[in-house]
Amino acid sequence: MSRTIVEFGLRLPDTWHVLPGVGDAEWAGTMAAEIAAGSSEPVAVDLLRRQLLDVRASVDAMGDVGRLRTAVLVDDVTAPLVSAMMTVGLMTGADTDIYKAQMEQVAHEVEDAQLMGNQLFDAEVSAGPVIGAHFLIGHMQDGEGDAGAHLEERVHAAVFPTGTADALDVMVVAANVGLFEDLPTTVVDLLENVTLRTEGVA
Repeated sequence: MSRTIVEFGLRLPDTWHVLPGVGDAEWAGTMAAEIAAGSSEPVAVDLLRRQLLDVRASVDAMGDVGRLRTAVLVDDVTAPLVSAMMTVGLMTGADTDIYKAQMEQVAHEVEDAQLMGNQLFDAEVSAGPVIGAHFLIGHMQDGEGDAGAHLEERVHAAVFPTGTADALDVMVVAANVGLFEDLPTTVVDLLENVTLRTEGVA
């Protein structure tokens, strides 16, 4: 009998905010106002609202939206900006070797970008082994060459719980390099808070 993940969750620090899976047209404005309650600047709240909509649009463009959960990091509510985003999704029939091979190729799927550096890593959390990759991606500005590159820091990782062929696929994207002292370690620390429930399948 194999087991399958039927429910999962990730407890996050207060500076991370989970986006609703569905919502009416006003969800972003409501959420921005709640997050930025410490800011007295309407312009700042509206900027945050637009950033939340941008994050939602980028996640929706990934497809398979129903299987993804999304959170954003806003670490200063007095000057509220989205400084990082995270998606967590369920992978069925996951294979560690295939996942490692995919990590070698993932940066090449980003259009108009150049891989500045990458590093594979592995770890162990309470839910199971973690395999991941840390990327620095340069987004080129037309006509400016390397000097005009905007650097993005990104981690892709997966948790492979023991006793199931399913895995949790995680992506964390930081808006700027240097936001995190050590992004892979930060992601692993967050994954210590993974919760999941499995059921047997005959």
